[in-house]
Amino acid sequence: MSNLPGATITHIVGDFVRAGLVSETQSEESSGGRPPVLLAINPGAGHVAGVKLRENGMTVAICDLGCNVVHHVEAPIAPSAVPYQAVETIAAAVESCIGEAGITRSGVLGAGIGLSGLIDSARGICRRSAILDWTDFELGPALEYELRVPVRVDNDVNTLAVAERHFGAGRDASDFLLVTIGRGVGLGVVVGGEIYRGAHGGAGEFGHMTVDTSESAAPCNCGKLGCLEAIASDYGILRAATGEDPGHHVEEAMSALLGRAREGDVRVRAIFARAGNALGVALANLVNIFDPNLLIVGGEGLRAGDLITGPLLATLPRHLFGRTGNEVRVEMHPTTDVEWARGAASLVLREVFRTPIYETGEDPVIDTLLAPRPSRARKRG
Repeated sequence: MSNLPGATITHIVGDFVRAGLVSETQSEESSGGRPPVLLAINPGAGHVAGVKLRENGMTVAICDLGCNVVHHVEAPIAPSAVPYQAVETIAAAVESCIGEAGITRSGVLGAGIGLSGLIDSARGICRRSAILDWTDFELGPALEYELRVPVRVDNDVNTLAVAERHFGAGRDASDFLLVTIGRGVGLGVVVGGEIYRGAHGGAGEFGHMTVDTSESAAPCNCGKLGCLEAIASDYGILRAATGEDPGHHVEEAMSALLGRAREGDVRVRAIFARAGNALGVALANLVNIFDPNLLIVGGEGLRAGDLITGPLLATLPRHLFGRTGNEVRVEMHPTTDVEWARGAASLVLREVFRTPIYETGEDPVIDTLLAPRPSRARKRG
């Protein structure tokens, strides 16, 4: 409850209606006095941009206020680009996507950026991203300067968790875990409805927990031996199959390997099964630690289907403490790059709908919609 007087609420709602942010949907029967009017958010009243950064490119998505993707584009990033060159490329791709979507520039509330690595989300700083080879780069401030809108930056798995919390399966679960498998193995932790980031922004580096201490432990691309990611990621699976470092560009090689497994190659199927079993044990350990009521498994690695999920789901309940396994709801959500970008966009939408909105001391993002458009429109340059 807001505890605000009725007249104040009516005035605030009136501002929202005049700005086109909400609209009246229908009236209910009155038990006395004026009949109550139901209101609904107008998804098209504003838009946000989301960017998923990869080692060699990006996916940019424009989303409405319901976090629905209205347009998206793919764009490359030159492997030799230094961070500030990459920022210019990202800004140009966002501007292009906005233009192609036919969105009014003044109605763009902000941009969210998701990338792998250790991210200081409060300051918008990429502390370390191995795939981009960036260290202590002020990505958020640099992009704000280029785009002239608020920019929020976070670890890409956290962005997916934010999207699930506000717009997906986590809306009714205040405590849940999101695990992604694919190019890497990541973890988003939601506790009490909020993302848990740890003391230095590094919480959730689940893929780099050590699961094999033997002398023959597989090398991980982080430089350690025996990481979960060295067994269960695309990188780890390909390395086990070929005996060589596959690098970051693995999509074609993974497709070929999956074809061999589905055609009955016993050795390759065993590699996928080992990955699934390792994930099942690791996920059980997470459940034992965090006691979530929902466990979401996502990422492009789910394209392997039962080759991984079969062993995973068979192994998981055997390693739970004091549970039958039925107490934890497990959902599988295959994830495309567009959905990763949608997750990044949710970083801004979370602020639009955060309650109360006047707590931080900064101008709320939603003020862009409530203020007269001509005075708020901004241009680059």
